[in-house]
Formats: sequence, structure tokens, C-alpha cells
Amino acid sequence: MGYRVEVFDKSLKRVGEIDQWLSLDFTVRLCQEGAWQLLIKDGTPQSELIEKGGGIAIWRDGVSKPLLSGQVDTYQKYWTKVQHTGPGSLYIAGKCHNTMAYRRLAFLDPTKPVEQQYQARMPGRIVPGSRAGSAIWSELRNSLGPSALTNRQVPGINFGTQPTTIGIPLSDSLQFDSIGSKIEEWYGKRGAAYRFIYNAETQQIDLEIFAPRDRSKEVRFSPELGNLREYIWTLNAPKVTRVIVGCAGEKLERYFYQKIDAASEAEWGVQIESFLDRRDIQLKVDRATGLPVKADSTMTADDLTAAKDALTEAASDALTEGEKNGNFQIYPIDTEACQFGRDYYVGDKVTVAVDGTEYSDVVREVVVSVDDGGNTQDVSPKIGEQGTGDPLNLYKTVYEMQKKLRRLEARM
Repeated sequence: MGYRVEVFDKSLKRVGEIDQWLSLDFTVRLCQEGAWQLLIKDGTPQSELIEKGGGIAIWRDGVSKPLLSGQVDTYQKYWTKVQHTGPGSLYIAGKCHNTMAYRRLAFLDPTKPVEQQYQARMPGRIVPGSRAGSAIWSELRNSLGPSALTNRQVPGINFGTQPTTIGIPLSDSLQFDSIGSKIEEWYGKRGAAYRFIYNAETQQIDLEIFAPRDRSKEVRFSPELGNLREYIWTLNAPKVTRVIVGCAGEKLERYFYQKIDAASEAEWGVQIESFLDRRDIQLKVDRATGLPVKADSTMTADDLTAAKDALTEAASDALTEGEKNGNFQIYPIDTEACQFGRDYYVGDKVTVAVDGTEYSDVVREVVVSVDDGGNTQDVSPKIGEQGTGDPLNLYKTVYEMQKKLRRLEARM
């Protein structure tokens, strides 16, 4: 199953196809900016197809829509004596069409120009409790579609009809936020996703708003199925097991509180203390009883309760930050039975089964490399928070992998 690249000009009219390249790499991301890069021989008719303001749509054979489309934003000429000889090579790259959402800010009043934003209600515009899909559609249409100010409208986008049943209701406050970044938050909390994708029939860009599909029973990755190249799981000992919190009292009146993760200490055989200075918590110690009391006589009973709650929450958060953690990384491959674009796409929930344990989560990113014959070299999905700066703590899942693996080794 191969790939092809169609080219459109700045008015979105199809101008040709590129079927000869040195390399093609692209990344599809869920509710984020994807990217693409193409290396082709310079001085050929195909190298002259892509112009400033134009772009490409990347297709996979057997799939009815492009996997990714976007404008060009980078040209780079290569010439070397060894590899990029003759006329040299041309490196062309860009972001996917989702980048349009990141080029717009959420005005306090989308119907007014910048110099009249002071007339809007402060501190920020409120998004009412409509469903997430409807809110995404409205914000994009009001910022770059036909409902936007004339000088903010982007031509050639088909917004379709407003979706009213996708996602969970949300309310939010907007104050010149990046709309793309804001939609990322809405997806994480309310389960509605979007993408901008080139439509070859209408020669426009379609806005698609969708709810992620649960494909966890149909799309599975495991060594037994032959669609995993590699997997790695890791268990890490805790960095903190005992948190001591110092509150607002001074000298001998200062109240100290300790919280212990006894389960982790027993499991890993370690005791690791950490001090947390929280003088903002208004508690001091009653030296007769050792219990926490009001640090200020003006505090009410509710203030005292709130301070105690803040204390236990601070200690719990510190333990969570330094707790034992586990994660695993998987490196799937395309097979005839399971292929990206045909059987699953970003936003779909899939299942990973390794060492007797199953884990299901959403595909958030897929990186694809295609060789000069149009054939797949590598397809690398990232499932769940794998590869992000904030990976989920999958300690329980990975611990189960370890236990089941040990049982299997014992039987063998």
C-alpha cells in the first residue's frame, strides 16, 4: 500500500501530483499542529509545482480522505559534491491545516476590531455551556470563517453545519487565548476533536469535528500479532515517601505535619523525607496538645477547616509528585491486518497487549516515513501520553506486567 502527494496552489486549486521524491515524512496529531517535510530533486517539473501559499495533501492508497494536508512554509536548497549533486535537492516543509487555529486569538468580542475590544465585557468572554463540538465550531467560525471580521476571514474553508451532539457541555472564559491551544484543553476535558483537511472534490478545506472512536476491540498491538517492533516498560522507585509540611506559626509555635506513603516504603524498602515550606497555611501548634489551631485570632471556624484541608492537600500533592511511577513505550508497525489511516486514525482508542496485560488508550500522534518508492518505511503511533512532557503514571499497569511475567518465567 503506497502513498501519493497532491499539490494545490494558494487558491486551493489542484495543480498536479508528486510521485517521485527522495524522502517524505509527516506527523499527524490529535487536535494539534501536525507537520510534513518532503525532499525532492530540484530542477524537475515536479519540484516547481509547490509555490508560496500553496501546499500538499498526503494520500494513502485505499483511504478515501487525505491523512494530512497543509501549506508550505519552508523552502531549503541542498547541494553537495557527494549526495545532492547535479541540480541539487529541494527540501519543502510545512504544518498541517490545523495550524490555522493557532494563528487566531479569541477576541473578547469577535464582532469588534482590536481598537474596540475595550467595549467588550471584562475580564473575559464567557463561552456558555454548549457541547464541546459546538463550541469548537463557533470559535473557529467566528475567528476565521464567515462570521469573523472581514479582514480575519480565511477563504476556501467549508465549515458545514454546527454540530450539537459531539462532546460534553463546557463553560470557559476567553481573553486573547490562542484558539488552537484552547481547543487542546477542551478536547482533554470534554472529548470533542477537530481537524482541517483538504477536500480534493470541492478543492476547499473542510472543518471536521468528531468524537474519538472506541476501536480498542478491533485495533490491537501485541508481539503475537506481529505488529509491534519493540516495547519497553519501566518501574521507578519513589523519590519521596515522607512529606513534612511547615505551616505559618513562628519558632516554637510553628505547626509541622507529616504524611507517609507506607505502602511504597514497604514495597521498595526505602524511607525518603522531604520538607515543604507552606507559611501561607494559617495554622500554629497548641503546645499543650500538639494539635493545629488558628494562627490568627480573626480566623473563623470555616477558615480553620479550610487551612487544615489545604495542609493535607499540600502534603498529598507533594507525595504524588514524588511517588513511584511506571510507564511503557511501544513501537508498532503497519501490517496487512492493521494499518494507520485505514483501520485507525488519531483520536481512536486502541489496545496494547504485552506480557499478559492489556492497556487501552487514545492514539494522539502518528509519525510516518515513506521511501522514494512511495512505500512505508516506518509508522510510529504514540498512544496515551507516551512521548509527551507529562506522561501518565501507569505504575499499576506496568506492575501487573511485571507480576505476570514473573509467574510465566516461574512456570517455564
